[in-house]
Amino acid sequence: MKVVDTGWFRLLARVGVIAAVLAGWQYLSVAGVLDASSFPSMTDTMAELGRQLTRPDLWEAVWETVRGWGLGVLIGGSLAIVVGTLLGLNRFAYLSVIPVVEFLKTVPVIAILPLAIVVWGATLEMKVFLVAFGVFWPLTIQTIYGVRAVDPVVRDTAAVLRLRGLRKFTTVTLPSAAPFIATGVRVAAAVGLILTIIAELIGGARGLGLSILTSVNAGPDRLPATYAFILLTGVAGVLVTSAFAYLEQRLLHWHESQRNVASKAA
Repeated sequence: MKVVDTGWFRLLARVGVIAAVLAGWQYLSVAGVLDASSFPSMTDTMAELGRQLTRPDLWEAVWETVRGWGLGVLIGGSLAIVVGTLLGLNRFAYLSVIPVVEFLKTVPVIAILPLAIVVWGATLEMKVFLVAFGVFWPLTIQTIYGVRAVDPVVRDTAAVLRLRGLRKFTTVTLPSAAPFIATGVRVAAAVGLILTIIAELIGGARGLGLSILTSVNAGPDRLPATYAFILLTGVAGVLVTSAFAYLEQRLLHWHESQRNVASKAA
């Protein structure tokens, strides 16, 4: 096995890239290339981040963001999987409803944000609705395609074996749709986090987004705090994506696509 193919080398390479970006950020700040009124130095931002991590109100904001994101993804994702499965199993229902689903999928969530604020105000309910709405449509379509993507050979084999109803669904349809659904859930989780931050940033609901907005409005002295909060949201996004990718690989270890990923990572 070559050294460049090892997991440790890839990890060190990623850490090295991050370190290089941070070092470049600091160098450009010290050299005056970056305007100090718009871009604080890396050291100032990291120092502020360290201070923020010791404050209880930061963790309260993190909890509010996680709670809104989790509930929205759970509600929207669950409904999407159920509706997508039903539409995928019924061709007539699929042909009747898919134009509406495709249309609503293109509606920007930010376009309905004012309506959500009018109905619920800057509350948890507003965030949950926006996140659920945003993740529902793409995950529904992904589930439909997964349910309808059963291999013809497998379908014919199931017919020969006279598999029907629940047994056919659990042994044929679900294994075929699982990779599509898993990918859709992973993408929906990342999109849901973005929508949560947007709801807080624009809608004024409590969370990391509101912390960013508050620090921006506080003036240039709070610029390092603004960047610290932005870095936190970026780290949260990486953690969410990595966690769901890990779960996808573990839960679908039996599927060919995950075996190929594992073999390439070895």
